Amino acid sequence: MVEERDFHAATVLSSAVMTPSMIRVVIGGDGLREFASCGGLDEFIWLSFPDGDVPFADAPGRYYTIRRWDGALGEMTIDFVSHEGGIAATWARAARPGDRLGILKPRFRYVPPADSTWILLIADATGLPAVGRIIEERPANLPVIAHVEIMTADDRQDFATADCTVHWHESMHHGERPSRLSDIARAITLPDGPGYVWIAGEASEIAACRKHFRDTLGLPREQLTTVGYWIHGQARS
Repeated sequence: MVEERDFHAATVLSSAVMTPSMIRVVIGGDGLREFASCGGLDEFIWLSFPDGDVPFADAPGRYYTIRRWDGALGEMTIDFVSHEGGIAATWARAARPGDRLGILKPRFRYVPPADSTWILLIADATGLPAVGRIIEERPANLPVIAHVEIMTADDRQDFATADCTVHWHESMHHGERPSRLSDIARAITLPDGPGYVWIAGEASEIAACRKHFRDTLGLPREQLTTVGYWIHGQARS
């Protein structure tokens, strides 16, 4: 059972609209100075959003990726997909300096094999914060190719790094299917040599991607990580 003492207390330092579909919130405070990053490049945490003086352990919350962690300053950057409804999105749209929130133990899923000569990232907009951190913090000599599904061309982001190719797909929430990540995955030709594929997005699309890479292409289990961030038909965060 999660106790109140398990949480790191944090406060909002700044909030800014990055793109039509993304809000960037920077948080800090004395409670974050004891935060220990687990080091994973797709590192995620549980965020608790208390109303008033409600304890963190009793407040609603959601899992979110740490876009950037500055241990020296004790500051954390988190990017939120902006949309109507949902606990986290509603909080982020209204976030102002001084607002409080709680943070619970970090975890990660991104584990490329040591012999990887390339990285392939496939994600919809919900996985974009992790894509950005992986691109910027991976070893400099490890090439990465990213395919990111977004809503509009204005949702594209820039990553200041070499050996990186990003393909943007403006197909998210267009038509009957909320995502076409599996179609994007099936159209990709894998590079030669040993590599690693990391995929994140809507759960059913992720399942279809996993089936394609494992069953159709025969990619070894250790070379593939898939993460379902949300489920179509359920309330988004």
